[in-house]
This record gives sequence, C-alpha cells and structure tokens, in this order.
Amino acid sequence: MNNQELQAYLAENSQVEPLFMEKALAYLNEQNMDKLPARRLNDTMIQREADKLFDQVLDDVNQKIAQQAHGNTSPETWRAIIEQTNLIEQMEDSMSELEFGAQD
Repeated sequence: MNNQELQAYLAENSQVEPLFMEKALAYLNEQNMDKLPARRLNDTMIQREADKLFDQVLDDVNQKIAQQAHGNTSPETWRAIIEQTNLIEQMEDSMSELEFGAQD
C-alpha cells in the first residue's frame, strides 16, 4: 500500500486527516501572521505546507506498517495490520492531542 492508498483508506475510515489539518493549518497560519506582510504566504501555499506535513505523517505510518507486513504489500494484509493494531483509533487519539510549536 502506498501513501495515496493509505491516505484514501484513512479518509474513508477515520477522521485522522481532518483532525491533523485543522491543527496544522491553525499553526501555519499563526506562524504566517508573525511574518512581515511582504513575506507572508497565501492560502494555497499554507495548504501545500500542511499537505507536506501530512505526507510526512503518512510516510512514517507507512514505514511502520511495512515493517510489520514483512515485505507483503497486498492491501488486504495492510488493512489487517491496521485493524489488528487499532492503528486508526491510535492515530485519531494522537491527532486529537497533537500540538504544534514549542512547548513552554
């Protein structure tokens, strides 16, 4: 399963992406407002940055699933791993607790 297939599966079966995007966009917009007006990014550029961040999350998840799949790339095997490990529930919990930026 590649990142696009994983993203489609998550979109169909979870709220992971909307939860992540809500927090990522809020953080990126806040950072953007701290920039000088001439250096601020437009909404499309902010969305691209958020998409890149989510792609990194998908890469990490994909690598972890691939390790557990031991070279088996069939979507059925990946779905079974996702279900057996409660990955969707764990990811949704993580996205709910996610905080961007420096912790004081």
